Amino acid sequence: MRFPALLAAALCLSAAPALAQTNWPNQHEDNYVIRDFRFASGETLPELRLHYVTLGTAKRDTSGAITNGVVLLHGTSGSGQNWLLPTLGGELFGKGQPLDGMENFIIIPDSIGVG
Repeated sequence: MRFPALLAAALCLSAAPALAQTNWPNQHEDNYVIRDFRFASGETLPELRLHYVTLGTAKRDTSGAITNGVVLLHGTSGSGQNWLLPTLGGELFGKGQPLDGMENFIIIPDSIGVG
């Protein structure tokens, strides 16, 4: 009876580092508020809050447009926090990776109703 409990505890502890969130360059979280939001169905919300995370620093051209922006949409009902797990984020946002957080300004919004 003790062995299954010890095995379960060992598995949980060994998985914790893989699931731990890493702080990425200039990581920032906030909410964007849209007033009187209207869905395509015609239904409305007096206020819609969209949670988002940004990584990196925005670079702007002379007209003020962001030139290094990347928006990541996960296409699921999950949170944008899933992108930040080391098992995924480390492969995307690390130095020299495809979406290097030191070179790109990455915007990761949650889906409506999540976050």
